[in-house]
Amino acid sequence: MNFIFINGKIETLSFFSTALATELEKMGHTTYTREFYDNVATLGSHISDDTYLITFNCIGISGEDEYMTVNGRSIWHNYNIHIVNILVDHPMYYHDQLTHADDYASGYDNLTVVCIDRYHLQYLNTYYPEIRHSFFMTLAGSAPENIPAYSDRKYDIIFTGNFTPCSHFDKYIERAGKEYSSFYHGIIDELLSSPGQPIEKVCIRHILNDIPDASPSDIRQVMNNMIFIDLYVRFYMRERVIRAICDAGFNLHIIGKGFEAITLADGSHPESTALMPTEYCLNETALSKISVNVMPWFRDGSHDRILSSMLCGSVTFSDPSLWLDNNFTGREMCFYDLNNMSELTSHIAGILDDTSAAMEIAAGGRKKALALHTWKARAAELLEHLKDN
Repeated sequence: MNFIFINGKIETLSFFSTALATELEKMGHTTYTREFYDNVATLGSHISDDTYLITFNCIGISGEDEYMTVNGRSIWHNYNIHIVNILVDHPMYYHDQLTHADDYASGYDNLTVVCIDRYHLQYLNTYYPEIRHSFFMTLAGSAPENIPAYSDRKYDIIFTGNFTPCSHFDKYIERAGKEYSSFYHGIIDELLSSPGQPIEKVCIRHILNDIPDASPSDIRQVMNNMIFIDLYVRFYMRERVIRAICDAGFNLHIIGKGFEAITLADGSHPESTALMPTEYCLNETALSKISVNVMPWFRDGSHDRILSSMLCGSVTFSDPSLWLDNNFTGREMCFYDLNNMSELTSHIAGILDDTSAAMEIAAGGRKKALALHTWKARAAELLEHLKDN
């Protein structure tokens, strides 16, 4: 098979593209990675009958001028190319791209959408039935080639990611008046009090309570208009976890921007390193005994940070999901409850105090991730799905 990838828009997604392309090449397939702004006139020489475009988060199929023709359809139509679109966020973020995929991509028959959470896939299949080909597949983990021994690591705990204060989203919550604000806060309050629920289930239930005759088309539009709720609850929990760890007196190595907006119990603010490239974050994770993750509300899937932390040989902490629960045990990673921060900090203290137990968990997680959750494994999984399609 022949695969085209697009790099250059978002560093993390370019990292994923490169990792997947590398493994496909090792399996004997041909790949061509183009930069987003490269001249599209060069595409033709890289396309054959069995060519697929693999893209992440609709890059190149979002109606961008660089990939559209004068007739209002994408250049991919000219080549009748099959497109694999891997969504690493909830489909509600890509309402415009999904509803216009017939023009932006290469027609619905030539489009496969991959979701990294089973609830995301269920939502896609329910509210975008025009997407005829789709499947679930988590992302993979990555790690430096050589990782230091657990006992040689310089950091106790690492957290990688960005932060935005919840107050930033008040303008969206309050923009339509008191009635809408109350509606949005009702959803937010339920998600925060019961964080195990998938976000779309809670949102749709509230929508139908207010508008019983809302059609699927109405619902998917309203969901797209409420993506700020997903961001609000995500960052609310991220702040809760960061504050709990720092207030408990642990040394937390943070890589990411925005954390100076968090005020700790003593009035100080967490120290952090500015957002850095993925490879840097992986190298720093491999120097950390514990890696703490706060799931971006994936309730039946996984974030790549979890799998990468395992491959880096760190003891991986995360709030749970159905997929994580079914694929890992306490011998391979550590779960915590978003509504029980004292339990989280006690668990962290126990891990740092018991090097032998920590090394067993780190080794167990790394062994499982090496066997099942590398980009090599995902490349093989992807090929099986494409063969079935």
